[in-house]
Amino acid sequence: MTCFNCNTGKFARRWVPVEGKVKRKKYTVNAWALVCDHCDHISMEGADMQEFMRSLADSYRTDNKLLTSSEIRAIRGGLSQARFAQELGVGVASVKRWELGLVQDRSSDRLIRTYARSSEPSWAYELPAAAAPPLAVACWVGLAHGPPLSKVLNI
Repeated sequence: MTCFNCNTGKFARRWVPVEGKVKRKKYTVNAWALVCDHCDHISMEGADMQEFMRSLADSYRTDNKLLTSSEIRAIRGGLSQARFAQELGVGVASVKRWELGLVQDRSSDRLIRTYARSSEPSWAYELPAAAAPPLAVACWVGLAHGPPLSKVLNI
């Protein structure tokens, strides 16, 4: 593809440092981008842009001592985004946005951290009483800072 900046060079996909802003603060992260071999103009395709934006947001989060998107996913563990949202008392769209790169506010960050420290495990799978077999196995999910994964036999 011909560079639309200089109309001379050709774009090549490369792993390069790219600068961006989050909340008026500049950050530089490495990302896949299309770079012109003539004028070094940088452009990004859709999937690369999404990952770049998430990386920028995570740089901001780290700088401001907020949980990163991968830390939020790790805390969610095996729970679906819908179930995690229910546990937190927020909408599922909030969880999706946090994991994709939208920076959570401090109150949401505290809520997620409180959930992570909770000693109360959450159900990973539940059967309605009528559908439960005579010997039902209920699996508890322990979070990174919670109790270890254990199985409880319901006889």
